[in-house]
Amino acid sequence: MNKYVAYSRLSRPEKFFGAFSRVRRTCTNLIPSQIKQHLHSIGNRLTLLVVGLIALLTFGTAFLVIGIMNDVLLRSMVKRGAASVYAIAGSAGYSILADDRLALDNLTAQGQKAQDDLVYVAILDGSRKILAHSRLELAGSKLSRLSGELIANTGPLRVSQVFRYGHVVYEFSLPIDFAGHRVGEVVTGINPQSLLSARSSARWRILFIACLAIFGGIIGTLFLARLFTRPITQLSQGVERLKAGTGKVSVPILAEDELGELTRNFNAMAAEIAAQRQRVNEYSTNLEKSYHDIVRILAGALDARDNYTYGHSARVASLAVMLGKQLGQNQQQLKDLEMSCLLHDIGKIRVPDRILNKQAPLNNKEHCRIKEHPRHGAEILTLADSLHRYIPTVKHHHEWYNGQGYPASLQGEKIPLSAQIVAIADAYDAMTTSRPYRQGLPRDAAVAEILRHRGTQFSPRLTDLFIEGLHEFQDECLEESGS
Repeated sequence: MNKYVAYSRLSRPEKFFGAFSRVRRTCTNLIPSQIKQHLHSIGNRLTLLVVGLIALLTFGTAFLVIGIMNDVLLRSMVKRGAASVYAIAGSAGYSILADDRLALDNLTAQGQKAQDDLVYVAILDGSRKILAHSRLELAGSKLSRLSGELIANTGPLRVSQVFRYGHVVYEFSLPIDFAGHRVGEVVTGINPQSLLSARSSARWRILFIACLAIFGGIIGTLFLARLFTRPITQLSQGVERLKAGTGKVSVPILAEDELGELTRNFNAMAAEIAAQRQRVNEYSTNLEKSYHDIVRILAGALDARDNYTYGHSARVASLAVMLGKQLGQNQQQLKDLEMSCLLHDIGKIRVPDRILNKQAPLNNKEHCRIKEHPRHGAEILTLADSLHRYIPTVKHHHEWYNGQGYPASLQGEKIPLSAQIVAIADAYDAMTTSRPYRQGLPRDAAVAEILRHRGTQFSPRLTDLFIEGLHEFQDECLEESGS
């Protein structure tokens, strides 16, 4: 039992916080989504919190002041009414003993004139028979004792809220004692309308002041929220610009406080990051240039194994880039195409020199050995992740458009576009390059040969674009070589 009690006591905080979390989630779910979006802002949440506290404090104070004011006004009315009743009672005792009805009537009339909000004044004898009344016709009748809400009961004076003569009044009742004997009673009724009017007027004034205070609090809170959130917003925008890499990022310092110090530190950090980014870009550019140079050197070394095809890969790359520009490819696509061309014959590294440099035409076995170089090249490129994107071009640059090529017999647009481009450029350079067993073809003859294989070995569209751009390309090469 003791263990159970101990466990129950330990679990109470968890139960309390769990219930609090459930209530909070329920209240959050009741808030419309549009309001939730606005509450995501720190400034809006800060404004809502401070305005709520100001409203709570202001209205709480206002209602407290109204309550105190109601009590003060009521006590003031009771004191005023009590003073009038005591004044009448002090004079009425002698008149009652002397049975001076005229003096009693004069007292009731003068008492009502002295206080505007007196509804009636009555002087009674010991049996509550009316000896004098501000309404003369009621003299001689009895005044019934009404039970109403007790307002005050100080000594012999009794103040109650009753309904008499068709009005709700505060009725003051004071016995008249003489020589230890009760000889009568004074009863007055005060109209509460003046009290209610004073209460209403004071209440509206207090509420008006409270609303002015809340309005001022809202303006001050908005200014305060902007004062705090503006530097934070600028820092957030600076972080976004820094993340986007839009160049130098500097956030203006708005104040010499903690947020200003934070902004100053951010600017210093942003400047350091910008400098590091510049250095990284330079390193990346140099690394990429080195990478391309290494590939060019590798391609040149491979071409150098065959004395008659030295520079073949570089020439194929130039022709392929020319055709890529005809197709409207972007800079990155042209760069990848150039690299693919430089690596397209890397598989020939596995072909023996006796076959590459053979002076006579190749036999079938040797030709089959040569045809393995696209597959060998793809296998070599798998060894480096950065070269994987060039594998499709290297592997399929000997495919034919009609599906009669190798190594996968791909057909039509199933052949990668870069491989189709390299196929035309490779074939043109091979035909125009002299070999030990044949002389290289002139440009027109090579073009005629490519046209003859249009639609069979080469894509018709690429063939037309290649021939269209070839004349202008070779003219540019002649101008560069001449200069």
